[in-house]
Amino acid sequence: MATDPLLDHLEKTFAEAYRKEIDQEENVWRSLPFFAATLALQLAGLAQIRDWVASIAGPLFVTAVILLSVAGSATLAALAFLAFSVWPADFRRVAREPDFRDYAENVRAEAEGLAQPGSSAEDVAQSALMTVKAALTEQYAIAVDNNRRVNEVRAKWRTRAGLATLTSVFVVLVLVALVVLTNLHGHG
Repeated sequence: MATDPLLDHLEKTFAEAYRKEIDQEENVWRSLPFFAATLALQLAGLAQIRDWVASIAGPLFVTAVILLSVAGSATLAALAFLAFSVWPADFRRVAREPDFRDYAENVRAEAEGLAQPGSSAEDVAQSALMTVKAALTEQYAIAVDNNRRVNEVRAKWRTRAGLATLTSVFVVLVLVALVVLTNLHGHG
């Protein structure tokens, strides 16, 4: 009995896609230090202008409060979006190795029991292998499809978190620039 090139190709393709989706799941967690570092940088910048904000009045104070409110809202939104990006999801895995090994042994035993008289041991083993590969390919296909959908949703939340973080950083930079300009011109 010959191998099935189509089944071999599908198994390899789906196995690679499965590994990529598992890696994508881990990418969400790998990006968290970036967000933490950005937040720490913003807090450091805001700590430097605390006294300036307390010393201003009038339209300059209103502008500073508006900028601080936007930066704070964007930061809170980023944190909420990050929480959604790491929220537990129904991530599919292929069968546990001991379970799949037991399944493969049962398939081999069944193939040996169903073998026609005169079938070679190689033909029986090949038949069992094809059945096991088909089952594994099906598991990969189901898991990849599910995991890709989960990762796409997580990526959207992470992208929103990134945009909210960039908005917050930009607003904090505008606020710091305002501090520098008012100090240069003696209005602060």
